[in-house]
Amino acid sequence: MFHARICTTHDAFHLIAEVNPYNLQTLQHHVRQSIREDGPLKLSLQVDASDQRAFVRYTARWLPGLIAAGTQVEMDADL
Repeated sequence: MFHARICTTHDAFHLIAEVNPYNLQTLQHHVRQSIREDGPLKLSLQVDASDQRAFVRYTARWLPGLIAAGTQVEMDADL
């Protein structure tokens, strides 16, 4: 499971879901849409320790680029 919170200056969106390609693609879509509509944002992620490997695998194509572009990303893994 993961819990993501997308915070912009105008709104906050929470997504709690199983770690799978569809749910992480949905997260990516919401992040990109929020950036287009509201500009800079903060993405906070909490990922169950048992799902960390899968989370990294499914976000490897887009999450590092988001961070490199200046989006503030906080990540917490349950131990």
